[in-house]
Amino acid sequence: MKTSSEKCVVCGRNVETGSKLSFCRLHSEAYKNIVGNYENWRNAYGDLTPEEFLRRLENNDYAGRWVKEVARALLSSRDLLHFFLNDLSYLNRKG
Repeated sequence: MKTSSEKCVVCGRNVETGSKLSFCRLHSEAYKNIVGNYENWRNAYGDLTPEEFLRRLENNDYAGRWVKEVARALLSSRDLLHFFLNDLSYLNRKG
């Protein structure tokens, strides 16, 4: 569990209590949306790798600021990207 003094890796706000990653409430919500929508994008674009998906989000004019910031953070940190890939893998096993 995160402590209240831990800061979001994206914006420096306090990390949400119980957050798996070092994201504030806003960036945690964006992360959940990213994970939840990967399959939709993959179905629409074919064999879209998670990294390609994040790059597309990062440069998408219709993606919100928080989503773009989280996509950028995931692409720039091997640890965060690994966590993201694990979440995607978990969803595939679950579904």
